[in-house]
Amino acid sequence: MKLRDYLFVLHAVLKTPQQEHYFYKYILNNQMSENDLPLSQGDFTDLLGKYENYQFLQGTVVNEYKTFLEDFINEYEKYRSLNFLAICDREYPKQLKEIYQAPIILFYEGSLNLLNSPMITIVGTRTMTNYGKKILEEFVPKIIDSGIAVVSGLAKGIDAYAHQLALEKQGTAIAVIGNGTNISYPAENQSIQKRIISDGLLLSEYFPKSRPKQYHFPARNRILAGPTSATLVVEAKERSGSLITAAYATQENRNVLAIPGDLNRNNSNGTNQLIADGAKAVLKIDDILNEIICY
Repeated sequence: MKLRDYLFVLHAVLKTPQQEHYFYKYILNNQMSENDLPLSQGDFTDLLGKYENYQFLQGTVVNEYKTFLEDFINEYEKYRSLNFLAICDREYPKQLKEIYQAPIILFYEGSLNLLNSPMITIVGTRTMTNYGKKILEEFVPKIIDSGIAVVSGLAKGIDAYAHQLALEKQGTAIAVIGNGTNISYPAENQSIQKRIISDGLLLSEYFPKSRPKQYHFPARNRILAGPTSATLVVEAKERSGSLITAAYATQENRNVLAIPGDLNRNNSNGTNQLIADGAKAVLKIDDILNEIICY
């Protein structure tokens, strides 16, 4: 079995990126060839037994591994038809591979070649105000005219509008979502998601048909921050999920940019605090373009 297929199987049965990386690092550190992968149920169980939290995994995971592996082998053509990128693939973005607990498997729809574009992550509140809307209308067209792809989370509000503007300018839109690639969430973004699949790139570490779950989105945010050199937060409340993305960007030594806002507006509390904590205040387009690195 090829390594990418084995990682796919692990992705289906293990419960966290940490567990997947434990197996992947074991394979790399022991320089295992594809002929030596711990494929049998016995080998899998032995390796699992070396994991520090093995007692929490032992029962159901071994049974799930046996069942899924058999189904994967017997129905290989069905699984082969899924578009996915494995961390061992040559096309996997170098910058994303370097982050803490990078996704072992990424499902996608659209053009993978777009991952070679210069990129910026743009995130913000779901409750976008006219101020946030005008900021995006001011900066996104200029970002697109500079040949830079817009990466966002396709959430309601700032994310979706950033994608919409990028597509209207015939630019590159890359979305990272917290559910399967064949599910639109929220449903109102279905048309934008279809456009991104047609003209851009849609990414998710969750299997097709996976419904969105609350814990998916904080985990998704590390992938938003990972492949780009800069994250721009447009509007954010004090406890916005956008601040999680900014924190991941900081953790991975990426540039964090923020739009300053009215001190009396809740949607500016998060961005103003980011600036107070050291994020770069964006006042003009050059403040953004100067932070973009082409990898």
